[in-house]
Amino acid sequence: MRYEEFIKNTVEEYVAKGRIDADAFPDMEIYMDQAETFLNKELGIYKKSEKDKVITKTMIGNYVKHNMLPRPVNKKYSKDHLILLTLIFYLKGTFQMEEIEKIFKPLIDNYNSEFDDKIDLPALYEGIIGVQQAECEALAQSVGGMIKESKRRLRETELSDDDMLELFMLIVNLSLKADAQKFLAHKLLREYILKPKQKK
Repeated sequence: MRYEEFIKNTVEEYVAKGRIDADAFPDMEIYMDQAETFLNKELGIYKKSEKDKVITKTMIGNYVKHNMLPRPVNKKYSKDHLILLTLIFYLKGTFQMEEIEKIFKPLIDNYNSEFDDKIDLPALYEGIIGVQQAECEALAQSVGGMIKESKRRLRETELSDDDMLELFMLIVNLSLKADAQKFLAHKLLREYILKPKQKK
């Protein structure tokens, strides 16, 4: 299979399975092993091998310990817990645990508060996924554009028939795009969450 067909199939699989739909989360409370099973099934696209796990009970315990996740009630995890676990998974590729802890602090403080109006986490997640749906739909066009532009630029050289160079250019350009988005996410984190508030 040529790499163009492979990347097309991979993008289609990512668009279909790369994000957990907002309505996929169970409305009932479940135990940790059930939460682990649910998330590993729903996020299975990210497994490197069939035996691999994208999330483990140890990870879930550590997220609770580091105040990234509210404590379970009677050892049971709610829909809100599963949504937060999913968001932690999405953020792990960009941020360190202590950074995610800072990002999540307002949500966890609100969740644990007896006085504040509760943030509707399912509605928040649905909004995030709605934005991502548009991004995913643009992904195939973006990758296709990178391939086309790489071929065009290579045609200007004597190396235009070399698939290895096309692949190299595509991998580097995808990495640079991801790096630019990661750079912006870290800038926002430092400026608005980590940076101490200055007195006026």
